[in-house]
Amino acid sequence: MAEIKNAIDKTEELARKIWLAGLGAYGHGLSNIQEGYEKMNGSTRRYFDDLVERGTKIEAEAKTKLDQTGDKLKEAGDKLKSQSEKLKAQGEKLKIQGKNLKKDAVKESITAKVDEIRGKVSSKITMPTMPSMPTMPSFGKEEKLTELSAKLDELIGAVTALVAKEAEEKPAPAAKTPTPRKPAAKKPAASKTAAAKSE
Repeated sequence: MAEIKNAIDKTEELARKIWLAGLGAYGHGLSNIQEGYEKMNGSTRRYFDDLVERGTKIEAEAKTKLDQTGDKLKEAGDKLKSQSEKLKAQGEKLKIQGKNLKKDAVKESITAKVDEIRGKVSSKITMPTMPSMPTMPSFGKEEKLTELSAKLDELIGAVTALVAKEAEEKPAPAAKTPTPRKPAAKKPAASKTAAAKSE
């Protein structure tokens, strides 16, 4: 684009210099020419007038061609600029689509891995129950399952935070980790002194 503009500027500058050189020559010899013109005979005057007329036509044609060339170059430059802007916009769209595809692929991979881990953990912790027996004591398995679920949720939160951090390329605040629930404390039995007072 800059090369086209430079070519136009150089062409205009050269044409202007030629014009100014002609004007300078004209100004320098104006008095001599006027004297010579007055001394010329009729046929020489007609020849000189023809040359002036021809020079005027050539000047007009050259100016028209230069203007047309300048217009064509400007039009071509505008088209190139428009196409460049379109390509830039398409590039931005493709960049955004690429980031979205990457995010989606990472999320799918993480989701599949988490589901796989949950399946393995739940299959190892599940206790079979017997239909003829009343509910069996859990022997602490429920607490362990709750603890593992909390850790799994913590892992999911950390992975999600990492994915978001990569996608946005900004530091993300650390994910809050859920605290495991503690079993409710048992109430102490009423003291003997309190029982004696009530009697």
